[in-house]
Amino acid sequence: MVLAHLTENERIIFPDSLSCLAYHESTNFCEILQLFLAIFTLNCATDTIAQNYIDLTRLSYTNTPLNNFENDVDKTNVDELSFKLNVPFKLNDKTTFLTGFSLNKTQLKLDSNFSNTSLYSIGLDIGIYQIYSKKWAGTYLLLPKISSDLGTITREDFQFGLLSLFTNTKRDNLKYKYGLYVNSEKYGTLIILLIGLYYISPTKKFESNILLPAQFDINYQLFTKAVIGMNFDGLSSTYNLNNSMYSAKGEYVAKSSNELFAYLGFHLTNSLYLKTKVGYLFSRTFKVYNSNDKINLALSSLYFGDNRTQLNQNFDTGSVFKLELIYRVHF
Repeated sequence: MVLAHLTENERIIFPDSLSCLAYHESTNFCEILQLFLAIFTLNCATDTIAQNYIDLTRLSYTNTPLNNFENDVDKTNVDELSFKLNVPFKLNDKTTFLTGFSLNKTQLKLDSNFSNTSLYSIGLDIGIYQIYSKKWAGTYLLLPKISSDLGTITREDFQFGLLSLFTNTKRDNLKYKYGLYVNSEKYGTLIILLIGLYYISPTKKFESNILLPAQFDINYQLFTKAVIGMNFDGLSSTYNLNNSMYSAKGEYVAKSSNELFAYLGFHLTNSLYLKTKVGYLFSRTFKVYNSNDKINLALSSLYFGDNRTQLNQNFDTGSVFKLELIYRVHF
């Protein structure tokens, strides 16, 4: 893995425009809904945040053309479909209860000797957004999920994640973010230290949203209903394989992908937003390991005690195409 990342289905809420909640006593539930953004995985992982809108639901489809397996004439493509929904509940002027649901399906051949495999991730986001002052706020989330081929659901399919993220507002158009993400991956414990910023220009045309080491997004408004942008996603997931491929002892898949996209975004209506993306995969692997093949600890891109043996073949990297349909509420 070139970069250790937030899981793509754990795109957790990183609210840059929520500080106004503590200072508007008349804010009702509908207005609260307009003030939240969900992430993807983690995952993760953050979506683009602007000052005057929020994304409540997101549906995406990703496809890569056929890629050759290493040292083999066989090929595979990778199809991915994902959905994200978020619903917040205001408890008081400074505290909001956060809930979310995510679903992801990835289909591919893990080895030239086997037929297609479907990998699923079904996750919940449960947590609190807390405003401490005009300068500081915090997001705290529990991230349980099922991540497997769903052959039969067992306790080995479950993973548990935690996220803590603090936002420091320097100016209305500039915010810094600091956080910690922990997840019980199939290979062991993953810990990622997070640092980032959000900036939007005074003209509202240029926007950047960065959260290292996992993601960045920069975009520029070309016309009233069109934007051009670039974003990077470092995606990482592990899945339990109930339908073993190589041994009766069980296996898991460790996915890693570094994706750089250029995109065009279009406002179809006031609430519907379409992103068309073309990108390149700098690295992408779906490695299969025995279930008992673990590491001691993963600290971002550093793997301690990693003596695992990969069971399957890798396939080539290449181009990737993605469509995103977003339900966006303006305020």
